[in-house]
Amino acid sequence: MKKVILFEALAVLVLAGVMLLLLYRKTPADVPLSDVNSALTEKYSLSGMEPAGDMRMKRAFSLNASDYAEYFYFAPDNTMSVNEILIVKCRDESLVSDTLSAFESRLNVQKKNFDGYGTDQTALLTQARTGSDGVYCWFLVGEEASSWLETCKSVWEVRK
Repeated sequence: MKKVILFEALAVLVLAGVMLLLLYRKTPADVPLSDVNSALTEKYSLSGMEPAGDMRMKRAFSLNASDYAEYFYFAPDNTMSVNEILIVKCRDESLVSDTLSAFESRLNVQKKNFDGYGTDQTALLTQARTGSDGVYCWFLVGEEASSWLETCKSVWEVRK
């Protein structure tokens, strides 16, 4: 009988510990995008891109910068480049699906623009990385898109 009570008490303590860890676990939403931006710009050359602002993001993605808590955007530096990085931090999770839809629209437009003559660009667009984690959404197009995403995730993981 004492062993059962001891086992139940231990199980309750373990369960309480797990619940506390889940409550206090930091999510990527706690990481400033400037940390992610710094990690990317320090590690990669980001050739074929240039920093861009609100109007350029609106023109390319039909997204309003004011709808987001923060973002950073590296746009193609010429009309024949498809290299692009946009990472946004949504104010809440209700914006995530609309943001991902805008990313898909951008990819479709770019694929249509380069279809038939921009084979290198089309290949990069086919390998684009889009997705979300919590309130973060990313749009990554370039030869190193997978590596960029891994760098972003590593920054988020370190900060958890």
